[in-house]
Amino acid sequence: MATTILELGTVDGLPEFRVVMSDGGFVPTPIIETRKTILKASVGIERTENISEEALKAFVQSLMMAGASVLLAGCVPGASVIVLPTFLRTFGAYAASKGLELTAGQIKLQTETIYGEWERFTLVKTS
Repeated sequence: MATTILELGTVDGLPEFRVVMSDGGFVPTPIIETRKTILKASVGIERTENISEEALKAFVQSLMMAGASVLLAGCVPGASVIVLPTFLRTFGAYAASKGLELTAGQIKLQTETIYGEWERFTLVKTS
């Protein structure tokens, strides 16, 4: 079986903070550090003999339609709670309308968190 991996996109994650103690002086002082994270989402499709190129194209179209619905839902303030259910419902409805039938084991949602480097946190004074 061949696996086809389709990248869905990346989203900036929440910044992370930590406090470390400096050991450069007589009295240790706390230093606040921060780093940024990126969440990368992709979907893997286990291709068997019964998945044709046409079915794969219908799958990609279903992903695009579901992604567009999430984009619209994300424009509403405070609607981040409904993004994943909106994606799943739209994907399922569009895939069913295309006659796409895949088993649950053939589709795997994968996420990867990419961590940035720790940097010293500084307050920027605005004028």
